Amino acid sequence: MRKTVTTLRIAVTALAVLHTGVAVSAESVSVSLDRANLVVRPEPLVIGVGVHFGIGGEYNYVAEKSAALIRDMGFGSYRDDLAWPAFDQAGARRGRPEPRQLFDFMKLRPARPLLILGHGNPQVAEGDPPITETGRRAFADFSARAAAAAEPFDPIYEIWNEWNLTARFSLPFLVGPGKPDDPRAAAHYTALIKAVVPAVAEAAPGAPLLVGAVGVDSGWQWTRAIVDGGALAAPAGLSVHMYNHCEPDETKRNATELVDRLESLQTALSQGQGGPVPIAVTEFGWPTAKQPCVIDAQTQADNIAQFLLWSAATPWMKGAWVYQLKDQGRDMNDLEANFGLFDYDYKPKPAACAVREVIRLVKDARAFHLSRPMPDVFVLAMEKDEGVTLAAWTTRADIRAQMSMPSGSVAKAQGLCTDRPLASDGRLDVGATPVLVELSKHADTHFSADISIR
Repeated sequence: MRKTVTTLRIAVTALAVLHTGVAVSAESVSVSLDRANLVVRPEPLVIGVGVHFGIGGEYNYVAEKSAALIRDMGFGSYRDDLAWPAFDQAGARRGRPEPRQLFDFMKLRPARPLLILGHGNPQVAEGDPPITETGRRAFADFSARAAAAAEPFDPIYEIWNEWNLTARFSLPFLVGPGKPDDPRAAAHYTALIKAVVPAVAEAAPGAPLLVGAVGVDSGWQWTRAIVDGGALAAPAGLSVHMYNHCEPDETKRNATELVDRLESLQTALSQGQGGPVPIAVTEFGWPTAKQPCVIDAQTQADNIAQFLLWSAATPWMKGAWVYQLKDQGRDMNDLEANFGLFDYDYKPKPAACAVREVIRLVKDARAFHLSRPMPDVFVLAMEKDEGVTLAAWTTRADIRAQMSMPSGSVAKAQGLCTDRPLASDGRLDVGATPVLVELSKHADTHFSADISIR
């Protein structure tokens, strides 16, 4: 078969506007892409979503509606809590595990569950939090029993949820690995992992097990401490949570900032591990609340789509779970209530379509190659049975690109979740909403693009 070369000629213009209104400064770069460089993932990216059947009160989560949406969207997994106090609550009995709402939802089998084994148990001696040998032994016993009860549903397991933030509330924000007298310290979590991993492995042989579920961690200091302490010895990989919707610098409330932070983590970890560390982002998202940190609905959709596309092209990224399926409240000024792809009453936001379409694109692709010719410009090539599709985007809506291609090189071009075709003359405007370009089938394709930052 003929080797096909795709060349992207990117002419980049960074505009600095003087007080006279004149734009100055420009530079050009070229990027070449050989289809032979497209990378086949070792296994498909798991794209999942958070739900609330295990804990969370009355958030209007309806089992049948949620299961239908998860199937329709194409999610491969959903994430929920299998909490210690709920599992061992009064009235729990063999053959009818608790929490009943969660186990009834799993019976609908909308996708593969990711179950968080966590939460301190005040009813158990030294169980809240389990930071002593007695507490760890009790938590490991719970984890084994919970894994055995859930095994028919073939779950992925995750140990705790944001230990570095939640092992003890009402304490000053933790920066660094923590001191021994702080229950949130990395050393306490690592000790817990070493007790729980063998217990779960015996109760559910072969089940994937994630550790970390790391909350906000300045400089990844706590994360690096649990890895250095041996937390990754047995599990399938490290899980982290990624948010930036309240970043003081509003230009960083986007997917690119998450990408840069994750790549810095991977660089730091891989140096001591002899190669890339498997990472799963089990929570990420942007709320559409009106205050105090404003992210509009289209920006939410763009950010999530960009992050999933980048994740699909990154082999060490094992999974990405959007937080969450639907809003858990109607108060538009409550950040936590407005993370949903759908609103409280299951009406779709723009992000619902964006995620559905990205999942379809990623599932159909067999190989990927991501180019980042400029810090705020991405071009992803995806090879499918019918040919190559490009997805191009910029970090933010105020950064615009123009991509010009030779006549006849584009079979189809349109924005994500839009039916309206883009210009057919080979000149395409690119912004934060990914532009999808289906290439014509021919030997050599050349592109040029002018990128302007306004």
